[in-house]
Amino acid sequence: MFNKKNLVFIAACLVVGFAIGFLFGYTDIFGNGEPVEEDPADLIGEPDGENGFEEAKPQLEQQLIQQKEQEVIMEHMDELREEATVETNLDVIGEGDESAVVAEVNGEEITKEELLAMEEQEKQQMAMMGMDPDGAEAEQMMEEMRPEILENLVLLSLLEQQAEKEGVTVEEEDVEEYYQQFVEQAGGEEAFNQQLEQSGITEDELKKDIADQLPTELYLEKYIDENFDEDELDITEEELRELYETQQQQMQQQQQMDMEELEEMEEMEVEEEN
Repeated sequence: MFNKKNLVFIAACLVVGFAIGFLFGYTDIFGNGEPVEEDPADLIGEPDGENGFEEAKPQLEQQLIQQKEQEVIMEHMDELREEATVETNLDVIGEGDESAVVAEVNGEEITKEELLAMEEQEKQQMAMMGMDPDGAEAEQMMEEMRPEILENLVLLSLLEQQAEKEGVTVEEEDVEEYYQQFVEQAGGEEAFNQQLEQSGITEDELKKDIADQLPTELYLEKYIDENFDEDELDITEEELRELYETQQQQMQQQQQMDMEELEEMEEMEVEEEN
């Protein structure tokens, strides 16, 4: 389970698609308002009945706290977006060079090059899921996703502007601290380096991305500290039980899907042998 720093960092950086997004399977909380997708490892596991619910309560409470923190972030993003002056122009995608402006956010430009870089990362995700990133299906998906990707860049620009306005700065040790968090979450240096290699980026490139995005994370962390007090939350038994039952259902559905996939693989092996 991620702590508050990681939740905010994901909200500020990973979900908008910068280079280390390949490490985590989270939905886009900026683009469509959907909550962060639960990692299967965070789902409440096997215990059933009242005993299982009681044992799961502390973890359920922590998950609800994180969800409510996330809601605070999303509300803040909505406020920033409503107050911003934003102009977009996706027509330049099919024409002009990479310096062409696809959006202006309070006077700050977002270029075609930046948008294409985000699209390239989405294509890498597609490739990791077994899709042909240059195929017709992927191209169609990219066209459909392009407005959402641009909106993510708009929101990231707004956060960067807020961080600059608040005078947020980043030191080298801050970058190293967060880099080491990702190493630990990946299971150590060797596993992390393998993931970096698969993604096609270097350690230096990753650290540069962290340095570029970390002011945004620190700004949001500061905002959460000032605008969210978990001690004032009134988490009810009903909320906890609803989350528990939802996760139990998700776990059962996932087990069913796993069984079906296993049966399909076994059938394929039998057919190949014959």
